[in-house]
Amino acid sequence: MKKNIFVFFLALFAILFTGCQSNDADFAPSDDPTVVVSTKEIYGAPSRKFEIKAALADDLGLKSVAIQIPELSLDKLITFPTNTLLTKYDLSYFFEVPANRGTSEAFKIKLVITDVSGNVVNEEINLRLDGEFAAPSITMVSPKEGAVILLSTSNKLPVNFVVNDDSGIDFVQIQCAALGIDETIQLTGSPQSYTFNKTYTLPVTAADYVLTITAKDKFAIPNTGSLNVNIVATNEYPAIFLCDQPKGTNLTTDAVGVPMYFHEKNGQDFEFKYYADKDNKEVYFLGQEADFGPHCFGLNGTGELVDDVASAPIILPTKGYYKIKVNPNTLKYTAEKYTPSSKVWADVANGLWHDDAALRKPFVSVCGGGIKDANWDTWNAWVMTGLHLANNSANPYQLVGEYTLTGTMEATFTGQWWDPSWRLIKNGICTMSPGENGNAKYPAAPGVYKVVLDTELERVFITKK
Repeated sequence: MKKNIFVFFLALFAILFTGCQSNDADFAPSDDPTVVVSTKEIYGAPSRKFEIKAALADDLGLKSVAIQIPELSLDKLITFPTNTLLTKYDLSYFFEVPANRGTSEAFKIKLVITDVSGNVVNEEINLRLDGEFAAPSITMVSPKEGAVILLSTSNKLPVNFVVNDDSGIDFVQIQCAALGIDETIQLTGSPQSYTFNKTYTLPVTAADYVLTITAKDKFAIPNTGSLNVNIVATNEYPAIFLCDQPKGTNLTTDAVGVPMYFHEKNGQDFEFKYYADKDNKEVYFLGQEADFGPHCFGLNGTGELVDDVASAPIILPTKGYYKIKVNPNTLKYTAEKYTPSSKVWADVANGLWHDDAALRKPFVSVCGGGIKDANWDTWNAWVMTGLHLANNSANPYQLVGEYTLTGTMEATFTGQWWDPSWRLIKNGICTMSPGENGNAKYPAAPGVYKVVLDTELERVFITKK
């Protein structure tokens, strides 16, 4: 009898234990899970991530979803808890295509969805590696960023730009609410290049305007590019710039100082101080900072100053410092050579840090941001000797060096404890501190730049090497 009781309880325990070990026996039968993918075709590219998105649901509870691309060695299993059943799940999974795959290849992405009742549903998504993800490129011919439209001469605004896109252009849009411009050009045949050229009429009142150029391509998943162009419509020039670069030079590749901002302004009389680093130095005056057009002041065939992009350069005959005055309205200019009388910061390359000012020798380095190895600590400016400027052997009023810029930069050129120091403010102006204005930020492409601090001109020139 005792043996029978023992066998009974042993069998009961085995049944209970087996029931506890079952994963799915506790869940009642249910309907198949459902899956709704965001797209049946995904575009990718070698070395580029793509996203798999799908809405998963089950009337009782989801157990897992497997994501598989055998050819790309993708076999990802996502499991869900079963103590608290999950009936809905938004799948968002990113995967990077290996770099060694070809753009002509195509694959199947397999999704395997299982619910807690053991029901399994399969879904496939096409993956193509010939995706095109670049937005259309917009190249402005005119006006350039910061262009000045002189209303006293003309109230016409020529707008000329070129759009390019590998997959073809769908439409181009030109907008400026302040000028009542809202024009869309729907293109036929999906051209890969399109040129827009139209002249708009400006109101007679002076104001600043922003043109917004937008273009969308015809790829299966459209890409959109946009560009804002700031222009100034004015009755007189707010600024004149001195440019010593040959025509055709891209004036936006340097970080600071090219072209050079004026020094003094009285009405439309602009005065510059300028250093010609060689005999027969060629210069122009520009009415805008970013380009030679529309206002470029040079000489005509009889040696008179004219506002003409085709004009010849003004020649400064001998090397040295000049005071130059120009009036863009009267088209008169003068250029007189002079000898500076400001302090010469000599022998800064052999500076010496010392707490005792009497034993200290000046050095000039830099504090700031966007400059490799620089920060806002003057001790760092001292110990990072690669940031130190040296005297220009050809000009005692210039300190020169090379910096690696990492992006948008701001700077104060300094010695020990900000003595001496020159703060770089707007328009390339570098004033002997303390100055009235704060440091300005200058966008710059990463790279190596030549640096010239002209202490006589109080200007800095940071130019791409």
